[in-house]
Amino acid sequence: MELIYIQETVSQFYAGMSGVLMEGGYLGVFVGTMLATSFVPFPSSVLFVFFITEAHLNPLFTILCASAGNTCGSLVFFYIGRLGKLRWLCTYARIKPRKIRRFVKTAQKWGPPLAFLSFLPGFGQTVSVALGLLRCDVLKTSTFIFLGKVVRYLVFTLVTFGVIRWFS
Repeated sequence: MELIYIQETVSQFYAGMSGVLMEGGYLGVFVGTMLATSFVPFPSSVLFVFFITEAHLNPLFTILCASAGNTCGSLVFFYIGRLGKLRWLCTYARIKPRKIRRFVKTAQKWGPPLAFLSFLPGFGQTVSVALGLLRCDVLKTSTFIFLGKVVRYLVFTLVTFGVIRWFS
């Protein structure tokens, strides 16, 4: 009984959140994708596809807003890593210390270009943290994060319109 109530509450929260984000247009895209990358478990890809198909927003501007929002969310983890607050990461982001140590070794080898891969699920947060711990250059890191996010949303856009075209 209690589990059903929790599921209904979570569903209502997401429905309300997506409604508010949809009303916000491009600002909603930015905020939604930023929240999805940081601590709120929200499916940014579903939100993005909805914005370009149902809200009929310009795909190019939507890609740029989503990429900028996702980049800002990734930079939250970068700065937490830079602060060295591993306890926060383990508690709130549920990143295991062993995983952070492993990614720090990889980040030492590759540096900011590794941030390009921050769009990958389960990989992005940890990469951002590792680059922050290593105190990598913010401008270079954020540029590579942004480029990776642009590629991600460009692929989502092409696949979405390809599927729509295929079925119509």
